[in-house]
Amino acid sequence: MRIRTFLGLLFATLVIAGPLFASGSASPELSTTLTNVIAKLDREASGDAELPKLLADLIAKEFGTRQDELKWGMDQKVNWGEITALAYIQATTGKSFLELNQEDARRNFWSYAENAGMSCEKMAHSLEAFLKRAERERNSRIFDRLRASRRVRPMPDLGSGFGLFQEALDFRRIDSPRPTKIHDVPGELAKGEK
Repeated sequence: MRIRTFLGLLFATLVIAGPLFASGSASPELSTTLTNVIAKLDREASGDAELPKLLADLIAKEFGTRQDELKWGMDQKVNWGEITALAYIQATTGKSFLELNQEDARRNFWSYAENAGMSCEKMAHSLEAFLKRAERERNSRIFDRLRASRRVRPMPDLGSGFGLFQEALDFRRIDSPRPTKIHDVPGELAKGEK
């Protein structure tokens, strides 16, 4: 399963990264970061039924994207990684998703950002921070669901009761009024006694 996931990610990276490196001035590390973020967002959204709603809410909060823009992206079957990149570009340039699509921004986000005068480095780091925020939010929701689903029944505290009983037994041995050892066999008396 891991090999299949790795190969899928590698294939997606090669398919998307090919045009990214074609721009010439793109840093390979940053363009790879951007490509990986887009691929991870796509994979995360496809694996969890609740994540698309979470991503839509986070994109609206983070980039100020309107609901009609997000609906347009979902109607056009744009994957969530690309919607996030379009939302970042839209927040920077003010153009709608439709305009960005007509200008072919989805084909090569990196070169589009460079041609629009945007900082590609800031875009890559911003999308990477967005991915981490989305993962934290997803994990928080999962843990909240787990906490809510588990019911812990209180167990009686046997330890403290047993400890008090044991303590009482120990004190009884210490404060015993009778002798603990009696010698019945006559033996030699201590010095000075007869």
